[in-house]
Amino acid sequence: MTDHDKYVPGRKADPEKVIERYQELHNLEKTGREFGITRERVRQIVNRAGIDTSRIIKPKPEKEERFCKECGAPVNSSHALYCETHRKEKHKRRYRAIKADPEKYAHWRELLKKYDKRRKERERERTRDESMTA
Repeated sequence: MTDHDKYVPGRKADPEKVIERYQELHNLEKTGREFGITRERVRQIVNRAGIDTSRIIKPKPEKEERFCKECGAPVNSSHALYCETHRKEKHKRRYRAIKADPEKYAHWRELLKKYDKRRKERERERTRDESMTA
């Protein structure tokens, strides 16, 4: 430790005590609060001692592999219930069921029109914004 790191009566905190407490807590904010100094000052003191204050990145837990409800094949999506083959079949079945009922089909067509209208409006806004910025 160098001359300027030693405890001086006018200083708020003894650097050795700050370093020791930081090593226990591993938290700049809490350590600073205990000694009445800012977390930036704690970071400076600790870094000067050669201790890294960067956060330790915890590994993400592995996600459970998902399997198709129909055939048990692995599913490549985190939210899908069926594999590619059965997903398409289910969609076809749903479409057929909707098409068979005239009320459902009319409602479905209205939704498609509404979604298409929104998409076109967003595209128009995007092109308008791009032309204004260019």
